[in-house]
Amino acid sequence: MQRAREAWGVGRAGSRIRDNVREVVRGLVRSGKVSVDGLFLDVAGRDELGARVPGAGDAVRKAAHIAPAERQLALYELAAECPGMSQDELVRHTGEFFGWRRMGRDIRAFLDSDIDELLGRGRLKEADGQITAVG
Repeated sequence: MQRAREAWGVGRAGSRIRDNVREVVRGLVRSGKVSVDGLFLDVAGRDELGARVPGAGDAVRKAAHIAPAERQLALYELAAECPGMSQDELVRHTGEFFGWRRMGRDIRAFLDSDIDELLGRGRLKEADGQITAVG
């Protein structure tokens, strides 16, 4: 709801608007047109996900407004392009990719968690402090 309020310039979303949005989302999920990943919605059955770099004049998205799948894709692709980076380097480069000028604790926590997830799923591997993409 916060993102809808920000997009529409509304101070607060009333309960009827919230309820209507939730009902529409539930219907789209039931119909199989939309999938849910935590707090994020996506087109169901998407063949390819892309990590989006902010374009010229675009507002930089907050880390909390980027789906974990998109953050993890950026981490994986950067690790594949530059194998052997330390976790700190990978986090820094990913932050630059998304246009973040500062690496606060919130951003670091999201990206560290995403790296842990990718390591756990075997998509990244870490040896001697260096991270590389697998597969």
